[in-house]
Amino acid sequence: MMDFKLLTKQLLETYLGSNTLSDVGIQDFLDSNASIIGTGKQEFFSNMDHFLSAFKFDVEKRKDIRLEFKELEVEEQIVDDQCVITYGSVQIYGIFEDEITIMHMDSRFTVVYGKKNGQWKVLHIHHSMPDKQQMENEEFPIALGRQVQQARHEVEALGAAYSYISVIDLISKEVELIKKSREYDPKLDVNKVDINGVIDLINRLIAKDYRASTVEFFDFDTIAKRLEGRNSLSYSFERIDGVWMLAMVVPQKVDEFGNVVSILIAIRDFTEEKKRELEQEEALRQAKIKAEKANEAKSMFLFNMSHDIRTPMNAILGYSQLMKKELSDPKLLHYQEMIEQSSQLLLSIINNVLDMARVESGKMELDENYDVVGNVSQLVCGAFEAEASKKHIELNRNIRVQHKNIMVDTTKMQEILSNLISNAIKYTPEEGTVTIDVKELPCDREGYTLIQTKITDTGIGMSEDFLPSLFELFTRERNTTMSKIPGTGLGMAIVKNFVDLMDGSIEVESELGKGSIFTITIPHKIADQEYTNRNIESHNECDIEFKGKRILLAEDNALNAEITTTILTEMGFEVKAVEDGILCVNEIQHQPSNTYDLILMDIQMPNMDGFKATHCIRHLSEPEKTNIPIIAMSANAFEEDKKKAFDVQMNDYITKPIDFQKMEEVLKHVLSKKDPLS
Repeated sequence: MMDFKLLTKQLLETYLGSNTLSDVGIQDFLDSNASIIGTGKQEFFSNMDHFLSAFKFDVEKRKDIRLEFKELEVEEQIVDDQCVITYGSVQIYGIFEDEITIMHMDSRFTVVYGKKNGQWKVLHIHHSMPDKQQMENEEFPIALGRQVQQARHEVEALGAAYSYISVIDLISKEVELIKKSREYDPKLDVNKVDINGVIDLINRLIAKDYRASTVEFFDFDTIAKRLEGRNSLSYSFERIDGVWMLAMVVPQKVDEFGNVVSILIAIRDFTEEKKRELEQEEALRQAKIKAEKANEAKSMFLFNMSHDIRTPMNAILGYSQLMKKELSDPKLLHYQEMIEQSSQLLLSIINNVLDMARVESGKMELDENYDVVGNVSQLVCGAFEAEASKKHIELNRNIRVQHKNIMVDTTKMQEILSNLISNAIKYTPEEGTVTIDVKELPCDREGYTLIQTKITDTGIGMSEDFLPSLFELFTRERNTTMSKIPGTGLGMAIVKNFVDLMDGSIEVESELGKGSIFTITIPHKIADQEYTNRNIESHNECDIEFKGKRILLAEDNALNAEITTTILTEMGFEVKAVEDGILCVNEIQHQPSNTYDLILMDIQMPNMDGFKATHCIRHLSEPEKTNIPIIAMSANAFEEDKKKAFDVQMNDYITKPIDFQKMEEVLKHVLSKKDPLS
């Protein structure tokens, strides 16, 4: 076997050594039809004379420079009996006559040998050098343009793996075979691209599902355009025998305008990679199904937990409020107050746990409606006035806005402020101050405004070390735990998640012993003029008188029914209670129109739930009965439950445990509407 490593070394010595250059010396190595790419030129040399003329010209221009190569690295691979491919990496030095090195380049050679008339000859040389900046007055030619050179390196790196490599001239449509494997299909051995022939090959060799896309990929009229700005194109397809193939196209030659005029195509067996890819896809699909099932199970658990805990909590809080009205003994009143406070704390913990779980499961969404700036803060402050008064804390509220009517998720905004104001009062000593400042800032988003809410307290403050972990789950400052102030460490995490959900920001300033400042900035859509006018009109409506109005209460829990009936009766309503949805629908059907002014409908009931009962009522034949206002009462506090209620045309939604003050406001709001379903 011929020593191709030695032969390559000799070739390169002749090729690079200008002192030993001769036409005969080079010609001895090269076949008369050898193809040469690079060699300091961007041309593809079509024949020997062309190459020698160009090479002699280059030598003349670098007459004062001597080239030598170092550290030749060669790998040889016998592809078949006729061809050996050798990859070489050569360190090339450009040196002046005075032995001063002016250049150090890494050069790549790919040499293809073949036997011609019993002699080994070079059939193909691919030579490229890095496109480095030339020094001043340096005449050494740059090998290839950056784009073409990069593409060559990609192909050279992959060359050993590809079973078929060819060069296609996009102008002449001529094909030059560079490499083929033993398994290579002879039907692919063509000298010229013929689109009809390509389509015929694809129809015979490629699986039906991939034929159209394969034709599109190998469209040689558009491939140059598709290569613009890219180093390569790749495409995988399945053959009719089930084998997967990967095809890669890279630019081989560009013209003086930078247009790709020839390409190099490489094709290899892709079956094993595709098999692994499909296995991974299936594994991911199964993992997704498993995760979705786990998430569904978690959601169902949360749903049931919410309902099962809130239902008895409604009874505890309800009876506690009723008991308060009957007690006169200071000691018993104190006991009642402790029960109510503990119940509210427990409810707060339950809400925080459920909210955090839903945030983590990705179930939490915004439920935005138009509201008035300051309404939420007013409600929250009102809820904490008694607590602040007990500690003689001054609770201040300032509102400075131009646009009063905005789009906001009232429930989540209320929870954000409740957590922050509650903490401010909780951690502020007696005789302290808590201030809520609300102001409007300019917004660069058309139709939107920025509402900034700042909560300032004169409380115990937080250490600088603790602030970075403030919004993490279950984190509490040591001074809060030592003071035995109750908390779960969930409130701040929920606040941060809700603010993020609203596309807002939250900032904290705090100092131990001096207090804290929480600043929340949230963008809100400004209400249109139609809503603003309606809102003004609604504020001008007179108070609703409850006395003499009749309510049909559908509630299967006897304790909750008793509590709700008692409270409503005290408000002035006449109440009739039924145990399920069927009885509710029957009562409306068989009583005269306008018997009831409103229905309070529990959601989860035996025989027929509140959703189905509402659907039946909304489809009665008598308009007066069809349009009766229906308010949902449910221990299910999730947004999807509320949405489902509104989807069946319920007018409003009250969450258990029932805040009877809020219920009174909802009743007034619903009964004040001229058209209950508007």
